[in-house]
Amino acid sequence: MAEIMETQALRTDTGQVVVGPSDLYRVHRKLVVLALLLVLAHCGAMVLKYYAGKDIVFGLVPLFDFYEEHNAPTYFSSLNLLLTSALLWTIARLSSSDGKGKSAGHPWRILSAGFLFMSIDEFADLRHIVATAVKGVSGSGFEAVPLLTVAWTVPVAAILVVLAIYFIPFLLRLKKAYTINFALAGAVFVFASMGIETIQGAHVAQTNGVRDVAFMLMVTLEETLEIFSILYFQYFLLRYINEYHRTVYARLNF
Repeated sequence: MAEIMETQALRTDTGQVVVGPSDLYRVHRKLVVLALLLVLAHCGAMVLKYYAGKDIVFGLVPLFDFYEEHNAPTYFSSLNLLLTSALLWTIARLSSSDGKGKSAGHPWRILSAGFLFMSIDEFADLRHIVATAVKGVSGSGFEAVPLLTVAWTVPVAAILVVLAIYFIPFLLRLKKAYTINFALAGAVFVFASMGIETIQGAHVAQTNGVRDVAFMLMVTLEETLEIFSILYFQYFLLRYINEYHRTVYARLNF
């Protein structure tokens, strides 16, 4: 159970861990280092796979392959998205209790729910279910639409347009630094997850399903941009908490 407190820092107590903004910055730095190590491990695995012809190597190649599911990068991304959801939920709760009314926290709650969904999707691959449903409804009409090579991007793009319209006033109310950097992080993530993935789909169609070096380079770029755009977003969330709620600490009871 987590309890948010506006008080001075408390270290530890029996069965309790108290986490403050400085602690979150330290955790964030460790996440950045871990992300860099995962990118390096993936690149090493791809060298073994494409240049040394080694597909397994004691299971290390699939363990760090960004394209594979249920491996180290997948679980890192899923947990990192979950952490982002928790940060957004915390800001939502704080925004609702600082005298501005409950409605002040609504945008943060929606963002928190969105990141929770993405966290689940990362390891459960909900996109595959969405893609299957889209193809089932549209039939052969999907292939007739230019540039649409990944079916799940159709409903997701529609949802993003609606959310963008909703969040524009919210972003404009923030300090300029947060408006710019939140929008930049979101734009990079969307470009990577939808734009590059669409290009990948077209490439796979042209090569008849062959996942060559060019395809893997696109996968590497996509996943790297996704990971670090989330970490970038987290950094400015922490700055936001430190600026507006710097006396807040979370007490975790176990």
